[in-house]
Amino acid sequence: MKSRKGIWILWIVVCVLAGCMCLNQDHSDAASATGVVTAASLNVRSGAGTNYSVVNTLAKGTKVTVLNTADGWYEIEATVNNEKITGYVSATYIAMDSAATPTPTAVPTEAPTPAPTVYYRLETTTNPISVAARIRVKTKVYKNKKYSYYKVSKRKVTLNKNKKVTILGESRVKGVKWLKIRFTYKKKKRTAYIPEYYVTMTLKTKPTAKVNSLKKSIKLYKKAKSGSTVVKSRKKKVTLKKNTAVTILSNKVVKKKKWYRISAKYKNKTVKGWTLSKYITLTKPVVQKKVKVVALSEADFEKSMTAQGFPESYKPYLRALHQKYPYWQFKAFKTGVKFQDALTAESKLGENLISNSKSEAWKSKEAGAYDSATGTWKVFDGSTWVAASKEAIAYYMDPRNFLNDRTVFMFESLEYQPEYQTAAGVNKILSNTPFYGKSFSYVDTTDNKTNRSINYTNAFLAAAKINGVSPYHLASRVKQEVVTSATTTSIAVTGTNSSYPGIFNFYNIGATSGSNPAVNGLKWASSGTTYLRPWTDRYRSIVGGAQYIGQSYIQKGQNTGYLEKFNLTANSRYSHQYMTNVEAAYSEAIKTKNAYAGLMDASSIVFSIPVFTEMPSSPCAAPQ
Repeated sequence: MKSRKGIWILWIVVCVLAGCMCLNQDHSDAASATGVVTAASLNVRSGAGTNYSVVNTLAKGTKVTVLNTADGWYEIEATVNNEKITGYVSATYIAMDSAATPTPTAVPTEAPTPAPTVYYRLETTTNPISVAARIRVKTKVYKNKKYSYYKVSKRKVTLNKNKKVTILGESRVKGVKWLKIRFTYKKKKRTAYIPEYYVTMTLKTKPTAKVNSLKKSIKLYKKAKSGSTVVKSRKKKVTLKKNTAVTILSNKVVKKKKWYRISAKYKNKTVKGWTLSKYITLTKPVVQKKVKVVALSEADFEKSMTAQGFPESYKPYLRALHQKYPYWQFKAFKTGVKFQDALTAESKLGENLISNSKSEAWKSKEAGAYDSATGTWKVFDGSTWVAASKEAIAYYMDPRNFLNDRTVFMFESLEYQPEYQTAAGVNKILSNTPFYGKSFSYVDTTDNKTNRSINYTNAFLAAAKINGVSPYHLASRVKQEVVTSATTTSIAVTGTNSSYPGIFNFYNIGATSGSNPAVNGLKWASSGTTYLRPWTDRYRSIVGGAQYIGQSYIQKGQNTGYLEKFNLTANSRYSHQYMTNVEAAYSEAIKTKNAYAGLMDASSIVFSIPVFTEMPSSPCAAPQ
């Protein structure tokens, strides 16, 4: 019995040792496979599938060790900048070394359903005006701005000195600034009006405001007193132009006049001083918040399209985009105008131009656009830009022609989104231009003394961060406006124009139509003090020009490439259009799409798509 028992014990030991050797051998084989990343930028995910979150990215050429394989995915390990990166990547973008092939790992028969991937984006909104204040002297309040008394139970309401109120807004009537206030009276919240003279802001938080249009510009004083010393910056008197953003720091009444002490940016430097309150208007505070974006189901997406008011003719295109990019968001921009009315307005002679190299159908033969006697088209801008035909304008105005993943970016909301707008994307836009991989020097905009250096990619990112404008939009706009080949640019950015030496205009702002629009733009860039002007170096032009685009277009509702080209907003509708090139929004959209290559499925991009009250039943065809 003892002998037989010993044999069984020996047999068990041998089996255990053999199993351990097998396990060690399997692990060694799986870890021995190596490969190289072939994609320009490869997402590393937390699990084997696109429904898992992106935890890192690997650049082209990065060496990886493949630990396991499963259903077209590799579990990898890599070291980048002395940091170990692990996760899952698509096997399609890994070139394996010929010496080794990874050993497949058995896939479990059942796996837990992964939680849906959540992406984020920044949304910029405004909060209502709400400024804490108190009553300065005992006064009655009014139900309107015509001195009609506010009454409760037929009795005039009087507010005592130091009574707490909240300012909700303001307006000017016959030279009097009226404040809309909220207050508690007999245990109820009430709203009324009162001249600002009777109210003092308590300024627990500093309200935002702007210089209004009563004067073209205002001076700041060291004291709240007429005739006081004017505030200076770099030995020059500070003057703030209308619409300059300010912050109210304190307020008081001096000889029955209300004064504000304010702070503002003046030539990129913060200045502080006193001015009469009548020159300042409260504004809604701008706030940014991080918003969670979750992919909608097909049923919810259908409900969303209907709720937004998208016509049936838009829906097939939007469905196709949603199926491919479920995190994209589509918002209907309701223009409130008929398509035909908008087309008629945009067809005004000289309003929309096209290259003379286009075929005949794309060019207008209307009176004043074409000379039938000579068979030539009138040039409206530069040496090659002629009037676009009505059919060409209709084609580029019809949103349905561009609801695909190549050109839908003409409807992309142009606010800065640091969650997914990256240096790599800007580089893709700048590739094959004279700016790619290049740096330049400039003088610091704060002290106007220190020499600094920056590359173009980081300059566009800085402009985006400072002004809240998409760096992809800025880089695409520059590529559209001033790049003439992979190695050359227009005179707008060389700094060598004989009339305006040392002046740069990267966005061609002010380049009005004429025989030499770029020179007109340089003239604009050399004058004035707003937007970091004069643009005596590349940095001032890139950052200051972004400020101009942000304040003059995006913040006024023209917040897509399409609306910058075709202004369908209520603000200066059919005018105030950034470019006359009818194809500009289309061309810039393609450049932006290239920046998102490889990242589109992981970006929660918002698109604002125009919807007209009446549209043709089918998309307007391209001229033939």
